[in-house]
Order: sequence, then structure tokens, then C-alpha cells
Amino acid sequence: MKNIKIIAITKNDAEFLQKLMNNEAVMSVLNEVPSTLAVWVDAIKEWLQDTDEKDYIIFDETTPIGWLGVNGLSSTDKKAYIKMIALLPQYQNCGIGSFVIKETIESLKLRGYSSIGLYTDQSNIQAQQCYKKCGFDIIDETEQKMSSGAVVRRYVMECSL
Repeated sequence: MKNIKIIAITKNDAEFLQKLMNNEAVMSVLNEVPSTLAVWVDAIKEWLQDTDEKDYIIFDETTPIGWLGVNGLSSTDKKAYIKMIALLPQYQNCGIGSFVIKETIESLKLRGYSSIGLYTDQSNIQAQQCYKKCGFDIIDETEQKMSSGAVVRRYVMECSL
């Protein structure tokens, strides 16, 4: 995975995020709806001012291929959350997601965090397998209304650091 880089998001990444999050396969698995460039420009402005959150673009050398968002960084209990990890479909199922998650876990460990949690759809077996491979366990179940309006059964997963 020497070509994979995880780089802090900048205001110049809005166009890529729009492309990624409007990809039919990505929208389908994440229960998302189409979004405009303005939505991503505004989101990045907010993220860059939010000390509780860090967002990253995942690159294959110089090509942007995904997005990682981590929040809970200001929590007193030192429990962070992966709010989003999404890769373009052609970069899925080749170990990149696991690599990025393991790098994130190591970075949070070094900064004294005690655990990292996330939510994933119960129907998203591929994501669950990736998370389990990285040390996450299912700790709870919930239902959540998604951007698409669908009410989805989800797992709460956690990895102790």
C-alpha cells in the first residue's frame, strides 16, 4: 500500500467529494441522495473550522480515490468515531479500506484515544468484514433514517485501542 496516501482535506477537494458521493454505487450502499458542488464547498468550510472532526482524502499516488472522516476528537472520554469511509468502486475489495482504517487506528492510539466506533448498515456485509478484520466488534444494533429517507437497520461497531 505504499502508493496510498491519507491527506487532510482542503477547500479544493469539493469537486472530488461531489464526484465520489454522487457515484451511483456509493449512493446506493450509503443510502445517500445526489448532492451539488455547493453542498460540498459548504461542508468543507464547516469541517475545517470544527476541532472535533478531521476529514481526509485518500489518494492512490496523486489520484483521489476516497474520503475518510473522523469525529469525536474533542471528546473527554477519548472515543473517536469513523463518520465516513468511502472509496470509488474500482478501488474497493483490494485492501485499501483496511489499510486506511488500520492507519487511522494507529494514529489515534498514539494520540491517547481509548476506542474508535462506527455505524454500518446490517446489509453491508463487505464493510462489516473489513471492520472485523481491523479489530472492530458489533456492540449494538439501531435503526437510523438515512439521507435517502430509508430507515435502515445498522450495527454499532467498536474497536478498543
